[in-house]
This record gives sequence, structure tokens and C-alpha cells, in this order.
Amino acid sequence: MKHLLDVHHSRIAAERLRATGHDVQGAADDPELAAVPDEELLRRASADGRAVVTENAKDFDRIVRSWVATGEHHAGVIFTSPRRFHRGSTSYPENVIVALTHFLGMPPVAELDWVHWLE
Repeated sequence: MKHLLDVHHSRIAAERLRATGHDVQGAADDPELAAVPDEELLRRASADGRAVVTENAKDFDRIVRSWVATGEHHAGVIFTSPRRFHRGSTSYPENVIVALTHFLGMPPVAELDWVHWLE
């Protein structure tokens, strides 16, 4: 399973996940991806078969719902809570790396259009 970490997630998280064999791209590592609107980010990630990992639940939930109505598909969205995975805490990015690694061990059955809250 391939993932794209939205810009608010640490480059370190993407690097460490890649180092353990996961196919993870960080939008923060790519100035072009970092600058695109959320819907375009989801569209590009989906075209590459990547699920988006984001804490921007408000906007991505709206986008996912509109795509359901129009029949557009995505490769998955993983929501992270900024309270649970607070970037200013001493446990970040380790806590998001551990949670994503656990999730990657038991990915969703559906290939398209799934949404998951990371715990």
C-alpha cells in the first residue's frame, strides 16, 4: 500500500517509514505537491495509487463526500488527529510512525474510496 503524507506531517515520518520498506511520499518533500490545493493533492495521490494521510479532516471529508456524489474515486484517506499526533509534542513523529506502521500491517480490504481514522 502506497501513501502520501500531507504537508503538515513531518518529513522525518516519511523518511523513517521509507527506511522500513514502506512506499511513502511526503508532500513536504515536493514543493509542487506542497503548494497544490487539497482536492488536487487527493487527485494526484489517487492517480498514483496512494492514500493520503492528513489531519485536515474538515476539507478532505468534504472532498471525499463530493467525489462520492460525482462518481470520482480515490485511493484512500487516513485522518490523523492533531490532538493525538500533536506536532509540538516530544512523542511526534514517533507516535504517528508507530500508528501508521501498525495500520499498514492490517490495511483496509477495499481498494478504493475508503476512509480511516488513525488511532
